[in-house]
Amino acid sequence: MSNLAYQTQRQYQQESKQKYVQQQAQPRIRTPRITKGEKFLWVFASLMLIAGAIFMVSNYASIYKVNSSIESVQSSINYENKVVDDYKQQVTELSAPDRILKIAKEKLGMTLNDKNVKVLEN
Repeated sequence: MSNLAYQTQRQYQQESKQKYVQQQAQPRIRTPRITKGEKFLWVFASLMLIAGAIFMVSNYASIYKVNSSIESVQSSINYENKVVDDYKQQVTELSAPDRILKIAKEKLGMTLNDKNVKVLEN
């Protein structure tokens, strides 16, 4: 009997080894770690990131253009203000009372009569 029990145990071990070998020999079907939905989300997120970067760069470029045009307009305004100030200075120099009297006496032959002078106040 001991022989008989030993043989059945041996057959059982051989059968289990064969099952184990058969289970290992079969190729495993690997499930992908990243699903299609996750791939779609990653692609969508990367596209949105790239679109956001392009949008920011284009906004900075347009802001730079506007700032440069503002600076050019301000420089032209400053130039025109300088010209206006120069004209105002010329007007004050040319409208000096001493100069007017000198021109009236020398070129026009006029004389100053204090009795006919009227002072107007604004």
